[in-house]
Amino acid sequence: MSNWKTAGVLTLAVLVVGSPVAASDRAAFTPGKVSRDCADCPEMIVVPPGKFLLGSPETEAGRGKDEGPQQAISIDRPFAVSRYEITRRQYEGFVRNTHRPVVGGCITDRRHIGDWQPDERSNFRDPGFAQRPDHPVTCISWQDAKDYVAWLNTRTRGGYRLLSEAEWEYAARAGGSGAYPWGDDPNQACRYMNGTDQTARRKYVKLSYVENFGTCDDRVLNTAAVGSFQPNAFGLYDMIGNVGEWVEDCSSKDYSERHGNAQPVTGVCDRRVVRGGSWGTVLRQLRSAERVNQTATDRDDSIGIRVALHLKE
Repeated sequence: MSNWKTAGVLTLAVLVVGSPVAASDRAAFTPGKVSRDCADCPEMIVVPPGKFLLGSPETEAGRGKDEGPQQAISIDRPFAVSRYEITRRQYEGFVRNTHRPVVGGCITDRRHIGDWQPDERSNFRDPGFAQRPDHPVTCISWQDAKDYVAWLNTRTRGGYRLLSEAEWEYAARAGGSGAYPWGDDPNQACRYMNGTDQTARRKYVKLSYVENFGTCDDRVLNTAAVGSFQPNAFGLYDMIGNVGEWVEDCSSKDYSERHGNAQPVTGVCDRRVVRGGSWGTVLRQLRSAERVNQTATDRDDSIGIRVALHLKE
């Protein structure tokens, strides 16, 4: 929970999603269908092309300086995004299949409430709180996320990757231009996401920033099962809250060098971008434009994975 604790879209289709379709070929990945490449692969939804404003206006409450200047971004081709965050069950399959060692040192407050520190006992199997197999995996570094994607590509016809930061915000906004994917009313938060609320307030009442917690109550303290809240207009669940999501990009001070494209900011860097906020994030930092950068080697009890899929023409 580390860092988080202390524009308009043009002509976009709204997707109607149905039951998953096993994709014998990528032709099954079409708008309106939930598809997946294999039984234990993530369910994917096609996001249509379009245009949007990356970042936030200067008048938006809670805005950070790194959220501007706003940039008009074009998404020229459809791409697929995992319907849910990657679950404990899915990540466990990767670990067992590759005989990957389970590493501790996850940042958690299991020793002292409200004091998030690396803890050698804490890992994705035991992040310091109870989880079920259908909860999002957490305590995952950026490299862990990349390795999961690489493994997924060995089990399929390939094309899986992390989202770029611009793609992530486009998918999260899903045609909206408000502060949140559901609009500008923070009091609607508990219908759509799992963040700091009245349940969290009762545990963390002594924190100095507890007054920034939401006024609604989703009745979930830590992670929730994926898909527990309402999806956005693209049919994607938990884009905001539950766990933050690593994206491909290196951290950047702002969007002044973005130049209108959705490509990730790449290079050799020790800090990567995490988007979406988590169960432990205060409401003003659960906005669609909120940016957090984290050391790429960090494993945190509030950061996990969402994947994208390149769709060939």
